[in-house]
Amino acid sequence: MSKENSGMDATFFEGLIESLADKHSQMDINFQKTHIRLPGMEKTLEIDGLVTLSIHVRELTEEEKKASTKKNVVLMTAKA
Repeated sequence: MSKENSGMDATFFEGLIESLADKHSQMDINFQKTHIRLPGMEKTLEIDGLVTLSIHVRELTEEEKKASTKKNVVLMTAKA
């Protein structure tokens, strides 16, 4: 999808990445007559206005890191 077709500003994703890197942030997204078609719906949705996203990211504890690693190993071996 090209920038011209999507109507999305190139700085949108840069702002999103910066927000995640800050670990605690807020980002405003201003939609201007954006049309979205969802699977299974006959009509499109139009979004026109400001949406505020609050992003809260924290470091995993050692126990959570171990659990995540075990889960990933199980998922990878299941695919093999």
